[in-house]
Amino acid sequence: MKTCDNTSVGIFITDSQGRYLMFDRATFPPGTAPAAGHVDDHGTAEDAGRAEVEEELGLTVTGLTHATGCWRDNRCRRLPGARGTGHDWTVYQATVTGDLTPSARETKNVRWIAADALQELADRTVAYAHGRITGAGFEATPGIEPVWVQWLADIAAIHISPDDLLRVDQLTR
Repeated sequence: MKTCDNTSVGIFITDSQGRYLMFDRATFPPGTAPAAGHVDDHGTAEDAGRAEVEEELGLTVTGLTHATGCWRDNRCRRLPGARGTGHDWTVYQATVTGDLTPSARETKNVRWIAADALQELADRTVAYAHGRITGAGFEATPGIEPVWVQWLADIAAIHISPDDLLRVDQLTR
């Protein structure tokens, strides 16, 4: 099993209608999210962002703009790294080109999600955080992957109360 490098990137991709390109994760952690991954030996966060979009969605990044990011204590499927459990996140907004060819190993149900549907998925994650949905129920019909609720709130793509955001953040640990 690999050891975590404690650095991750995430990449928001939107279309001309303001919809977000998202998918259900085929591997841990469960949830609906955009392309993301560890920086590892990709070099820079930008290089990793480009590589993750290519690997997970088959698209070529033509532009990256920093959107948000910070240290988060979120778990991943790797062994804890030198900084323990968590990641220093860099999250980008990307422009892309090419034909969508999702990775069957990493993605399920790839789709463009409008703002109202994105909010419904975030609300499902909040319900899960409050115990109104079981872990099995969330895995079967996921909401937003918990670590992504913060990033979507940061860019005002969803609305969530500070109390609910704290509750959702507890799911990432």
